[in-house]
Amino acid sequence: MTSADQFFWTYEQAVSYYQFTLIHYMGFSDKGILLAGGCGDINSPPQIKKTDWLQKAYDFGFTIYSKENKEI
Repeated sequence: MTSADQFFWTYEQAVSYYQFTLIHYMGFSDKGILLAGGCGDINSPPQIKKTDWLQKAYDFGFTIYSKENKEI
């Protein structure tokens, strides 16, 4: 999840919903959470390309995929 700011409370409700609904209620496996703060301003274009979050998201996805392959 991306956000313009980096305050912990920005993600509080989204993380709570993810944990309750997807993990506990629906029974999905928790593979982790990537919270990408500092990606811009609400009054200007997104700035995510100026951060390292895109690479972190790619690496995170690759790690999840690699772990699943090892279990098969």
